[in-house]
Amino acid sequence: MKNPIATMIMNNGNKIKIELYPYEAPNTVNSFIYLANKGAFDNKDIKRLVPGFVIQPVYDEFKENEDYRYEIDGEFRENGFNNRLKLEKGVIAMGGDGKEIASGSCYFITLSDEAGEKLNGKYPGFGRIIEGYEEIERIEKVETKPVDIGIEGVIVNKPVVPETIKSVRVEAFSHNYDKPIIKNIV
Repeated sequence: MKNPIATMIMNNGNKIKIELYPYEAPNTVNSFIYLANKGAFDNKDIKRLVPGFVIQPVYDEFKENEDYRYEIDGEFRENGFNNRLKLEKGVIAMGGDGKEIASGSCYFITLSDEAGEKLNGKYPGFGRIIEGYEEIERIEKVETKPVDIGIEGVIVNKPVVPETIKSVRVEAFSHNYDKPIIKNIV
């Protein structure tokens, strides 16, 4: 069976292709596919950019749409799940608490092997960029500004000029992926 391929199209027309690995994090992949194909990731500005660390399109659990605000079991090693995908440059993972849960929607792209070493085992890796990494490198270099996200002591950087993901769609090669198993609604 072929692995599903997610295609992220930026507003400038550039494409980023991501191979998803359902055998490493099956429910995480189900969640990503479910939300991508519902259009949940469309027309989203990148919310967090830390050069050399991560690009995170969404970190707010979709405050504007309750249907997309949920958590799933964390499919990562520190939670006892045998996810062998090493977080390193170009790997996509799902955010969460780093202990037992993962967000159903707040994914990030790891920008360096060093960042991956800090995150490894605490977040479920579920895919890898296979085409278009030069677009990630371009985004990583844009000017950012600090933003207070309402959590004491936590400031994130976001692009000064919005970097918008126009759409994310997944080619599943005729395989039907299940709806994700939700642990908590947030």
